[in-house]
Amino acid sequence: MPEYVLTAPTAEPIDQLEALDHMRVSSADSQALRLSLCIAQGRAAAEMKTRQQCLHARFVMVLDRFPQAGYGTPLPFAHPVNIPGYAVMLPRAPAVAVVSIRFLDMTGAWLTMDPATYVTNLTMQPGIVTPAFGCVWPITLPQIGSVQITYDAGYASPFTRSASTIIVSGPVQWVIGNKVRFSNSGGALPAPLKPMTDYLMASAAAGVYTLTDVVGNPITLTDAGSGTNYVGDGRGSRYIGEVPSGMRGWILIRAASLYVNREEVAILNRGHIEELPFMEGLLDEFRVSLP
Repeated sequence: MPEYVLTAPTAEPIDQLEALDHMRVSSADSQALRLSLCIAQGRAAAEMKTRQQCLHARFVMVLDRFPQAGYGTPLPFAHPVNIPGYAVMLPRAPAVAVVSIRFLDMTGAWLTMDPATYVTNLTMQPGIVTPAFGCVWPITLPQIGSVQITYDAGYASPFTRSASTIIVSGPVQWVIGNKVRFSNSGGALPAPLKPMTDYLMASAAAGVYTLTDVVGNPITLTDAGSGTNYVGDGRGSRYIGEVPSGMRGWILIRAASLYVNREEVAILNRGHIEELPFMEGLLDEFRVSLP
């Protein structure tokens, strides 16, 4: 399904320091630009193979019309979990939220649907959107590109620390009371934050947040940490607050291979090259199939 990136991530899921450690290369021997390209290419390959988005990004899905009933599971629903024929499937996973749905009406004007008229199941992969009970998809102008669905997908967003606030870079926004978790690549989280630990957003304003623990005690950040820091809450995913370790491991191995074998050709006088059979298996559980 055609889509484009409206807001791209501003970081990579692997910090250069972690990649260097994985490759057993000292920072003095590295070339930062070359290494960053290898990480970006490894991440892009993982996302292409799985249709899983590592870091939060905003996408716009463009359709010619809304799907109509007649395909998929008929009503009444035949199974505990169903994909009705009129469901829209969101190509990227894990889907976090549907931001807006707009369409061209018969006069050629763009209208935005009331969120109360549609529902989502974002725990599915791919996530789906359908009209709410008693509602139907609107009739659109019979013209290509008449429907635009804007949605967020990904596991986490990068952040930096400023005093006792965190500044998040990415399209996903949290509100007061949301539960979040933190992770790090290539260093350590700002003290006293700990990985695999729940925290609550105490205040929220334009991507700047303060934190409390789960019982409401304020969190005072005492340093900026090191490496690259991430925040996430697992909306639409069972992986809370971080890119899954299987995907991260695959990206590290692919980036290392790209870094070592960075020429167009390889000249071998003897021997042969065999692909490690477990490599692709690291991505198996994350692959999202679209019908």
